[in-house]
Amino acid sequence: MRLLLTTCAAALAMTAAAYAQMPTEKPGAADPSRVTGGTYQADPNHTLVGWRVDHLGFSDYFGLFGDVTGTLTIDPANLSAAKVDVTIPINPVVASQGLHDHLLRPGKDGAAPDFFGPTPQPAHFVSTSVAPGVDGQSAYIVGNLTLNGHTRPVAIQARFTGAGSMMGSEQVGFSGRALIKRSDFGLTTGIPLVSDEVELDLTAAFMKQAAEPEPAPMPGPNACNADKAKAWFGKKATPAVRTAVEAATGAKSTRWLYPDSIVTQDLRTDRLNVTMDKGTDVIRSARCG
Repeated sequence: MRLLLTTCAAALAMTAAAYAQMPTEKPGAADPSRVTGGTYQADPNHTLVGWRVDHLGFSDYFGLFGDVTGTLTIDPANLSAAKVDVTIPINPVVASQGLHDHLLRPGKDGAAPDFFGPTPQPAHFVSTSVAPGVDGQSAYIVGNLTLNGHTRPVAIQARFTGAGSMMGSEQVGFSGRALIKRSDFGLTTGIPLVSDEVELDLTAAFMKQAAEPEPAPMPGPNACNADKAKAWFGKKATPAVRTAVEAATGAKSTRWLYPDSIVTQDLRTDRLNVTMDKGTDVIRSARCG
């Protein structure tokens, strides 16, 4: 019992900590000025394609596809040049397990499946034109949808829903609606008892990761500034002289060597190697390496 209470207390503490880190205000807002240009990746956890068909005139079948991937490329100064390219797995989520199985079951006796079959290929949509609305928050998107092995033009009435930054990335969101005929994609089972027209209800979130920092440039061949050690050539490497040499060169590290010193062979252009006479410690040369 004590272990159970301790575990519950720890879980509650973690939950409270997670909520404490959440923003107190919505990070997104329907403000187009927040959108910056570039390429955004579809957020597969928050991009969904809902669908609805009439079933026998009694009720509607509806469900959705998730785990959408792809990109949105957008320039706020030239919205008509925007490009959408997304892939939608055929992974129907419906309340009825029977309907889920029916959509994905194989054909009987070697015949074609009623709908998608057990191993359907993902759908793929690529925009061909974008016509921004005069309100600055809507767009008419036309593109090619490949579904069930067939490619047909599809139009989407889209609306901008929000933009902002969260968890280190810029994000934008859109909603959309479209109407397709499933017969255009070889999905003819039940027509007209089950409607040919399919309403699509779309919600999409896209994320742009923060730019990766530029890698630090490789140090040059004289990164240890060996030439600045020449002022001490011929002088004895006393502690004061060594400190002065290291300060003048700014080398990342310094080795004080005799001609017969055994050194490692790893080349480091930011390391200073100072050679001294053995017995007198008089400085004779300096080089990087």
